[in-house]
Amino acid sequence: MLANDAPRPSEEHRGYEILYVAGQRSWFIRADADAPISQASFRSPFQARRAIDQILDAPTPVASGKKGKKKG
Repeated sequence: MLANDAPRPSEEHRGYEILYVAGQRSWFIRADADAPISQASFRSPFQARRAIDQILDAPTPVASGKKGKKKG
């Protein structure tokens, strides 16, 4: 095991878990302990916290109510 690949404790940020996966040497996020880890990986817990903030602070998309035009 590489010295900088040592296990690191997971942490919580705004209801999400931030965890380190030693084999991939990256940080991942997940919504709760039962959820799968994110596909996106992060080089630091700081970057993972920023990603969580972006997820939670992004405005919720609103449906326009328009239906797509059918061709034919």
